[in-house]
Amino acid sequence: MYKVLLVDDEELERKVLSFTLQNSGLPITILGEAASGREALDKVQHTRPDLIIMDIKMPGIDGIEATRQIKALYPATEIIILTAYSMFSYSQQAIKAQATDYLLKPIQPLQLIEAVKYALDRISLKKFQPGPAMDLTGLEEQVKTRNLKEGKRQLTLLLELLVTSTRTPVSSLLNSFGLRLMVIVVQTALSAGADPTEITLIENDLVHDLSHISSLEGMKSWGEIMLERYIGLLGPNQQINQIQVLVRQAMDYIESNYPENISLNLVANHVHLSPAYLSRIFNDKTGVSFTEYLAQVRLKKAKQQLRMSTETIDQIAVATGFKSSSYFSAVFKKHEGVTPSEYRSNLANSH
Repeated sequence: MYKVLLVDDEELERKVLSFTLQNSGLPITILGEAASGREALDKVQHTRPDLIIMDIKMPGIDGIEATRQIKALYPATEIIILTAYSMFSYSQQAIKAQATDYLLKPIQPLQLIEAVKYALDRISLKKFQPGPAMDLTGLEEQVKTRNLKEGKRQLTLLLELLVTSTRTPVSSLLNSFGLRLMVIVVQTALSAGADPTEITLIENDLVHDLSHISSLEGMKSWGEIMLERYIGLLGPNQQINQIQVLVRQAMDYIESNYPENISLNLVANHVHLSPAYLSRIFNDKTGVSFTEYLAQVRLKKAKQQLRMSTETIDQIAVATGFKSSSYFSAVFKKHEGVTPSEYRSNLANSH
């Protein structure tokens, strides 16, 4: 039997949750209840529940902070967060606190039971997790670059992945999937310059509509509307400009860090893009590959040092990010037609 702890500052809410779960036929036992985040923390330490169902809004230590502390101490504990649809900003915090699932109040009994089944699956099987394991990088990139068409395609791919990756009925996962999706899109839109006030105005309508979604088709329609509204906040016809900004950021990073062990993955992480996507737009905008551009920057710096310093070839190779002097010489000759030593000698002879 799996041990469950119920946490809500409203006694009636706890009783309803308890009644629903005790009559669900699930292999669980309600080991206790708590009326606050502080009480929940104390009981968790003494009873070690497998699953916690917790309201997000409580006096003192709220559900977010309680979740954060519990996951820090007992990362294997599954936590389902309950929240009113009008408090979407708390859902964003819940995701950061590593909550397992998110249910919007008023909670429907079947929805609660399916969410608990899903959590028990995670505990017993350690199977694929649609939330934390789902890669949303592609969708983030399309929001950031105002690419609505590709953003909708990424949404479709994510929904297909949701359908094929879990035994739990998809209908029971739509609510938490939509919340997680919306949090990512909101955070990306804000980082791309969207007005926080306008974001908030849109949030309330979208989360309210999400609470009524019950089918995959409905989720797809809702998700496309969400993308249209948030990408619309970033301004029309600005995709190209935003891509140029991202490529410029990557180029600036290379210019500032060329002596270090720079890789495509490292720079992609710096500008918050996938390596494959950065590689494509970098080549499109600069006319050269990422690797070629990095080599050009390092060679430019090396030539400056060959002209202006008395450092050895070995020293210059290290100072400009090349793995060895022999590799430096090979790359230099490929691009300049002469070795670094010959380049320096030619300069001396020309004066």
